[in-house]
Amino acid sequence: MWFRNLQAYRITSGNITLNSLEEALSQHTLQPCMQMEMQSRGWTVPREEQENFVHAYGQQWLIALGVEKKLLPAGVVNQHTKARLAQIEQMQGYKPGKKQVRDIKEATIIELLPRAFTQRHKTYAWIDAIKNRLVIDTASNNKADEFVEVLLKSMHGLALKPLDTQISPSSAMTRWLSGDDLPSTFTIDRDCELQGMSDEKATIKYTRHVLDAEETARHIRAGKKAIKLAMTWNSKISFVLHDNLQLRRITPQDILKESTESTEELFASDFAIMTGELSQLITDTIEALGGEDQD
Repeated sequence: MWFRNLQAYRITSGNITLNSLEEALSQHTLQPCMQMEMQSRGWTVPREEQENFVHAYGQQWLIALGVEKKLLPAGVVNQHTKARLAQIEQMQGYKPGKKQVRDIKEATIIELLPRAFTQRHKTYAWIDAIKNRLVIDTASNNKADEFVEVLLKSMHGLALKPLDTQISPSSAMTRWLSGDDLPSTFTIDRDCELQGMSDEKATIKYTRHVLDAEETARHIRAGKKAIKLAMTWNSKISFVLHDNLQLRRITPQDILKESTESTEELFASDFAIMTGELSQLITDTIEALGGEDQD
């Protein structure tokens, strides 16, 4: 159980306890899509073997949002709609107008919905009740927004805001690539992306390439800024820092060892290790970016 991407939020208000969180999530569980629904959202257990909607290790709490969607490919809808339109044209002797086409397509979707396949996925998040943070494991802004929306509806009185820093990640990464010293807990790896600040946004990407300070500084002097930078923290975790403060491609380095523990024990121990390490990684990243912006 390791998060691969981090989108972090500050919990600004709301008295969350383990019991209140468990109760709130249990009242908004994932239900199968109704016959005429395209999507259903709700909370699900982080592990199928457990009954609780919150997996807790001390003040670190793991939760999971489930989403069930009906799969109705556009090609299938268009095919059935086209056949209907042909029949109507033949019956009335002229092509259907725009409104009629729209109505027929909507009717086709309604007819096909009960026969559509469904697909489920989970989005995980962890609440650090000590540092008042919500951390979502996704690289998608839409999924993060969806998670926050459902959580706020489930937990009345809860307020969140995206974590922000005094120095923008882009400014800091650009300075580091220009030769400024990094905090001692971080090292620069071999991937980065530089983007021009003009309307064309010319982009240069380095992948598995030794980053030469003189070469990257030349691009920066030409008007480019860093928007992604691969780094390693404390020789333990590698990741890619993005200009929106997302941490992606998180990979633990020699933290996880071979184990003879059961699946359940391994899940619990991995979560304990992950929350301890990633919590400190987030804190050190914030400090490297001038501290948290509380405004």
